[in-house]
Amino acid sequence: MPAPLKPIQLAGALPRDPEFRAFVSQYMVPPREATAHDAAAFIRAACEIQSRRELETNPAAVDRLNRFIRRPFVAWKERQHAIA
Repeated sequence: MPAPLKPIQLAGALPRDPEFRAFVSQYMVPPREATAHDAAAFIRAACEIQSRRELETNPAAVDRLNRFIRRPFVAWKERQHAIA
């Protein structure tokens, strides 16, 4: 079993994930399909950071990544798979 991604790695990987971009799309104004750039900006805004590198030294940003990005995304993904 691979080791869990570090927060900086997770923040770099999620924007490339089509499911994560679909999750982000529900928050886009005006409504549209989120790009990898949109998804990365969404993460930075939710974590209140300018660069994902800050996730290496800012525990509050890591907490926001978990509370506002990772947990809601995992729950959303579970609901999507339950519907399918």
